[in-house]
Amino acid sequence: MDRGPSLTVGALFLAPQRSSAFPTIPGQRGGRTGEDLQWQLRQHFDVRPVVLRSGQFGSPTGTLRAVRAAVRELGGAGMLLVALAGHVVHFDRRTGGLVSLVLPNSVPGRPGSMLPMADLVAGLHGCDATGSVVICADLTTAPTGSAPLSPIPGVHLLASIPGPAAAVGHACHDALAAELGDLAASGELRPLNEVLHRAADRTRASGVAVHVSTVDRPIVLSGKYPEEQLPDYVREDLYSPHAGSRLDAVAELATLAPSSVYARICLQRVATHDTADEVRSYADSMDRRSEQPTLQELLDNGRISAAGISDALHRPALPDFVSHPGGEVVIGFDSPDSRFSSCRPRHLLLLPPFELARTVVTNRQYLAFVASTDGPCPGHWVTGENHLWDEPDLPVVMVSWHDAVRYCDWLTRHLQAIGRLTADQRVVLPSEAEWEYAAGNGRGDPYPWGSAADPHGRRTNIRATGLDEVVAPGRFSPQGDSAAGCQDLIGNVSEWTRSRWGASGRQPEYHYPYRADDGREANGSSPDARYVIRGGAYHYGTECANSYTRNQMLATQRHPATGFRVAVVRRTG
Repeated sequence: MDRGPSLTVGALFLAPQRSSAFPTIPGQRGGRTGEDLQWQLRQHFDVRPVVLRSGQFGSPTGTLRAVRAAVRELGGAGMLLVALAGHVVHFDRRTGGLVSLVLPNSVPGRPGSMLPMADLVAGLHGCDATGSVVICADLTTAPTGSAPLSPIPGVHLLASIPGPAAAVGHACHDALAAELGDLAASGELRPLNEVLHRAADRTRASGVAVHVSTVDRPIVLSGKYPEEQLPDYVREDLYSPHAGSRLDAVAELATLAPSSVYARICLQRVATHDTADEVRSYADSMDRRSEQPTLQELLDNGRISAAGISDALHRPALPDFVSHPGGEVVIGFDSPDSRFSSCRPRHLLLLPPFELARTVVTNRQYLAFVASTDGPCPGHWVTGENHLWDEPDLPVVMVSWHDAVRYCDWLTRHLQAIGRLTADQRVVLPSEAEWEYAAGNGRGDPYPWGSAADPHGRRTNIRATGLDEVVAPGRFSPQGDSAAGCQDLIGNVSEWTRSRWGASGRQPEYHYPYRADDGREANGSSPDARYVIRGGAYHYGTECANSYTRNQMLATQRHPATGFRVAVVRRTG
């Protein structure tokens, strides 16, 4: 498909939703229509936008006058995109049905006070030589009656009309914005019809009924900057309906931002436009590249007391370890599903004995390390909305692989000093093989509790559980424990391992069968090294919350749903 000249888009935004006689449309964001759609158009496409203000919807005649004036202003655009939000009402007439748009001064039962959709469409036609009109409409029906929109001759239509009781947001607007962002990030060209049908699929996936009809015209869309592309896996997460996946995208965007203007722009968009507070907050902190706070800052801000620091120094909270005898164990998973290709094959492995912490490291345990070393603290300790030490036993998160390794080094010295470890023992992050052995009970069980799936999230904190946040270890004990007694190996927070994944964010450099001598367990770290993380997190779906799914993160990344647990091994060599 030839790229050809850039398509100029004329964008007209209408939202006559305020009316004293009709309820406010649920989900309207301060009366602004398609805010994210406007951002995507302005940032990535050659667009001339016109926004009609509330004062221009005084009457049907005045509204049509404003629409026609906007169309003239946008004349010459290769495509006219009309983003529409509001109430519609259906009137039955002897001559046929009349579907009308409610205006601020409309009166129930008086069709003459409303704008017939047919008149609106007539005012949009003839905007340019191509006559390409696209209507993206998020509508709701007024209580006096409803009818779905029929296909409109010569007009591409993407519309949702779910009814007056539904809590409607900008379902179609958001879906189209996501598709345009995905298109810009991919650097591809896509036919307009394909873009609209993909947006319709996104809308249906969110549970909203949608109507789409397209015109057979060869309109092709592409972003202004095709050379600016994001990796496929980042785009998938960035436009996922799940906030947890968008958290993963933020971590990757922050890594790419220093060398990619486009990644930085995307990071800023998420920080200001994402619908989830936790995602906006994380993106904002990553965009600002905030330095990790010191304990003194926590003291100065009242986030922790001097007595709390003194207690951490003199009575440090330490992990409780569970013995694992090792021997011949089963790891890996044989499945034809391509999502689990990195987990294949299922195989036997000989492992030496080791100890594994019963729980992930908690804030209280990590504070002992920070207080002893005067090291930096995780960023959310000073910026979080809740008082951190009201729940000190939450898992520590927002720690990089390097942070976790430094904790291990400190804990080795401390446990040797108090006689808990011998000179030939050390605290480390578990290898992914050790972690999987513990989570699969050495038998290759898909879950710590055995082979029975947990689709409703009653044994672990995953998406199906519905908590949507990190919780303290033990909340799902003993029903979610492993046979040895380790808690929360699945869900809640992802866990760092010491095993390398490789440089790619998608395909591992180190495959299964697992070999400890192939470089994946090499000491030291390179700047672009990615390490395996295991166990999933509270935002994971059931299909990936198991003992065998392998995932990865860059060693320098800090994520609000990633922590770590530690192991004790004997030194070799």
